[in-house]
Amino acid sequence: MMDMYGDFNLQRGDHDGNAQQNHPPRWGGVNNPPPPTGASAQTPQNDGGATIVVPEYVQKLQRDLRSLGFLIIPTPNGQFDRYTEWAVKEFQCYARMNRVARLNAQRLQQYSPQAGQSAVDVSALGARPGANPPESYYVSTLDSVSNEFPYTGPISGVANERTRRAIDYWLSNNYRCPVVIEAWAINQHGQRTSLFSHGVNIWRCDQITSGGSRMYYRDFSDYYAYPAGCNANEYHVLGAYYQYSSYGGPASVVPKHTWPQAEMTPERLIGSGNTLAILQADQNGATTSTFRVVRAAAEQECMGFFDSINAYDDALTSLGPCHWTMGLSPQNGYHNGELPGFLAYVLSKNQAGYLSAFGNFGLYPSSAWQPSSAWTAANRGTLWNSHQRTFNGWIKTHKDSTDPAHAPTDIGNLDDVKRAAIEANYYKTWHWFFRMVMAGRTITHVQRAMWDMVRYRIRDVLDIPVQVGSGSATLVSTLGGVFTSEKAVAILLRWHIYRPAHVTGHRVSNSIQKAIAGNSTLAWTLPPAQWTDVHERALMSQLLADATVVNPTQALLAAWPVYTGRAGRHYAVGNELGGLRETRNSFSLDITGL
Repeated sequence: MMDMYGDFNLQRGDHDGNAQQNHPPRWGGVNNPPPPTGASAQTPQNDGGATIVVPEYVQKLQRDLRSLGFLIIPTPNGQFDRYTEWAVKEFQCYARMNRVARLNAQRLQQYSPQAGQSAVDVSALGARPGANPPESYYVSTLDSVSNEFPYTGPISGVANERTRRAIDYWLSNNYRCPVVIEAWAINQHGQRTSLFSHGVNIWRCDQITSGGSRMYYRDFSDYYAYPAGCNANEYHVLGAYYQYSSYGGPASVVPKHTWPQAEMTPERLIGSGNTLAILQADQNGATTSTFRVVRAAAEQECMGFFDSINAYDDALTSLGPCHWTMGLSPQNGYHNGELPGFLAYVLSKNQAGYLSAFGNFGLYPSSAWQPSSAWTAANRGTLWNSHQRTFNGWIKTHKDSTDPAHAPTDIGNLDDVKRAAIEANYYKTWHWFFRMVMAGRTITHVQRAMWDMVRYRIRDVLDIPVQVGSGSATLVSTLGGVFTSEKAVAILLRWHIYRPAHVTGHRVSNSIQKAIAGNSTLAWTLPPAQWTDVHERALMSQLLADATVVNPTQALLAAWPVYTGRAGRHYAVGNELGGLRETRNSFSLDITGL
């Protein structure tokens, strides 16, 4: 018996041809393939061959995926383009889950007797009148059910046999994509009021660009473990569309789009044995000192929240206390970014946590993490950029031949994601944004890995060698030997996050030279270990002035935790730990576990 879509592994570049113009189709990567066994129709065989009826396998796949809720395909056109590939990937992601959504046809008939049952039809109904709290017809007619036929193949974007069988099962059982993202208008209290036109079941990052919309999701998958105070069976805020220069896409800002349960508190970032009260009782400890520096920088990068994600600028996607970027400058194809380095570290620390956050959706770093025990001064693995002192890489994904179970230990045999913006922007779609947000909100191993990764960065920055003239002598030291206060280290950290080459190059060295020249009465010829608080303030003051020229928000960091606008973010972390200390040798790096 013939399988769906003619038994063809439909894939990128396939199409249904044009019978009227005697243009043959391409199915399964083969031009003008022979008719499949059992097919009742014939395909064109040559320029003079007569055509009868050509099955529209690609268009049928597109219509089926849209009917199941995968509306990332704008229009079924018979061309297996990137949107069709993305839709197949999304289906493969969600078809792996233990629970999915299912249309409750009886409830739909009660609400709207004349409505069609496909996801396209129900999505078009918009908001259900009188619903309190507000909800769409689409969400209100879905139930969470056990997935009785989970997909076990790769996230490849190829409609392989296992994918076709899963699609057939979903169609027969009225399954739907278990995550629904919608665009809502809100009132002055931040409450949902009305759906935007075409705001149900959105996917593409630029599908709705109105600044007045706020994106919410409804999750029927039970995939993520929601923290106390968050009901998995309700709508939750996700983010909004933002523009930056010629770019645009999703972002989540504090406090409009973030969860209080996702704030970077000590216990979430470091571990349960490090509460704010414990750090407060140990004001001079290395953990407290390091947390002050990290938290001050994080509030200027990710606003101090794990779920404050940026996917609207030229960095593809950014997250974490250092806002690690997935890629950079897409004009000629994305360049390497730091997020793949972080992904590699998470994978090395806890494979199960990595799979839950990223791997189960086919996302991997370009290279494996080399453990710190194997590091040398010159080599820390293929991800190490020795010039900038960062871990940089690109991203990979499954091939159709990939065994998902082997992917975590076989990264070299995965496919590089295409670097062209129109291809890599798949990772800016609302569902990928949702995954990044939920990894930050719910995956403990992702949260804890951030603490390690930012501490590696601090250590690497402080180890940068320094050689500047000091009167008749030459100062030979490291940045950590020159700058020893918490405030100075925080400024260096943020400057390195923003412009790594400034810190590894001459900009910071020039700042040191200016501090020395501008404070000539101080005894700079003393070894740095003998410098005093006065030396530190002179160095730190010049460093801050120069850093602020590059990025004005450095002034906000230096004032942490009391700066204009902070109160409106409603942080749980107040001024319990005091401000960044300016005294000499006040910074102590927590190297536990590194």
